[in-house]
Amino acid sequence: MKDALLEGRFRAGTKLEAMRLADDFGVSMTPVRDSLNQLVGEGLVDLTPGEGFRVPLLTEQALRDILQVNALLLEHTSDTDRKSLEIDEGSNVTQGAYADRLAHVFRDIAANSGNRFRVHLVERISDRLHPIRELEPEIWPGASHALEQIERTAQQGFDGSTRAVRAYHQHIEALVPALVGRLNQQTA
Repeated sequence: MKDALLEGRFRAGTKLEAMRLADDFGVSMTPVRDSLNQLVGEGLVDLTPGEGFRVPLLTEQALRDILQVNALLLEHTSDTDRKSLEIDEGSNVTQGAYADRLAHVFRDIAANSGNRFRVHLVERISDRLHPIRELEPEIWPGASHALEQIERTAQQGFDGSTRAVRAYHQHIEALVPALVGRLNQQTA
């Protein structure tokens, strides 16, 4: 079910009915409910008592808040450990889709801190922002270049990646209205 959410099979605001999902996925309602509850914990699904499960809407303020937390987590990974990252140039992730590559390099930067909870948070944020990140190259022609810069500087060491990550987040924050507007067009 998580993959279906990340792939955009469900529009923001859509009510997720366990019975219908069980039929669609060919499973019983128990694993569907378990999955929905897990997705609530990951911030990918909202649960409102009396109304049920919904795909969350993303407001401009919510996106700004998420971006600020992500930037904090990544910019302060480790002031004492300035290792460079080993990024496998031949992997599918470095050759893959923009959103997946960005999630991967951010995860690697967080992992460099040695703090597993930081990695967990960065991964959850990447999941939550996946639909937005898929739109970034459409709205920002320099998105691929910025990603390449983050990947390149992450390989060179902490200081360079900090600057590249900061520049990325500042640019994306300026695009928040356009990104949320485009996302809402897709969900209308």
